[in-house]
Amino acid sequence: MSGFHAAFDRALKGDTQALMPWLNGSDAALAVYRNTTIKARIDALEASFPTVSALVGPDWFRAAAAAFASDHPGEDPAMAAYGAGFADWLSLFGPARELPYLGPMARLDRAWTEAHLAADAPVLDAAGASGPAGAVMTGRLMPLHPSVRLFRFDWTAPSLWLAHRYPETGGEMVWQPQAEALLIHRPADTVLSRRLTPVEHRFLSACRSGRTLGVAAVEALSLDAHADIPTLFTGLLNAGVFLSPNGA
Repeated sequence: MSGFHAAFDRALKGDTQALMPWLNGSDAALAVYRNTTIKARIDALEASFPTVSALVGPDWFRAAAAAFASDHPGEDPAMAAYGAGFADWLSLFGPARELPYLGPMARLDRAWTEAHLAADAPVLDAAGASGPAGAVMTGRLMPLHPSVRLFRFDWTAPSLWLAHRYPETGGEMVWQPQAEALLIHRPADTVLSRRLTPVEHRFLSACRSGRTLGVAAVEALSLDAHADIPTLFTGLLNAGVFLSPNGA
């Protein structure tokens, strides 16, 4: 990187003095460029966090996004990927203190974007699983598809998020202290989302942690001794959450 480009990068982050030798004493052009780049970041955040924006309104959201964008220039040139730290930042943002659901909504919006941008990979189907579900509950590892994002909240964040992001599902716009789990993934061209039962979440979390199918089954059964593990596994297999060995 040349001295000019290094100084230009620092100037965009707020250190305008670094670029003064190239500006003939005026940073007016730089201010225009900086404002343009900040607007681009705000627009990117608004596009990537539609649930948060819908809950607080565009004016509130864009003001918050401007505050975030001013301090977080981002490293990835792809604007679709911008905003990785927005959910954590929003949870600590003073004006959002009375809106405790915004942080979880931002986390789920971000997970949708990550699933959308995740690498394409083949999913494991019933044929690839080679045999009835009950027959494969042995020492086999079952990695999850790279797009899979799993969540569990002590509040009804999944229901609230689904009601806004997927209104056709008829989800309830509620925020109450009730544990819920959610799956977000993209097995093909479309990002899919649905609530998980506690047993499903426990099973998938074990798989994500590198447990074998047998251990994942035991962990799920520890939560519900009457759970039908073969049926649960078949349902998740059909949903396309597991990575095919051909894609590993």
